[in-house]
Amino acid sequence: MLTWVIYDISDNRLRTRVSEKCKDYGMERLQKSAFLGDLSRNNSEMLAIEIEKILDDENTVEEDCVFFLPMCSSCISKKITIGRGFDEEEFKDKFYTFFE
Repeated sequence: MLTWVIYDISDNRLRTRVSEKCKDYGMERLQKSAFLGDLSRNNSEMLAIEIEKILDDENTVEEDCVFFLPMCSSCISKKITIGRGFDEEEFKDKFYTFFE
């Protein structure tokens, strides 16, 4: 399923660790704190556990926030973008079924 991972993490080092973890799962960065990827339910749960561990290890899980937002193909077709957004053409090869 197409999944957004969006976070608000205050510490630069932790933000970097979380972004690297998202990249490890094949997610694409769309904005500084927003990633988009095609994750199975299992991979989404595994990534969430790994990110939670990163935040737990630093005792910031109560201060920082990470959202995992699954999105079906019919939902993404209803999106509203204000401003630059992202180039869907760039992602068609990776997430073709979502941008038909």
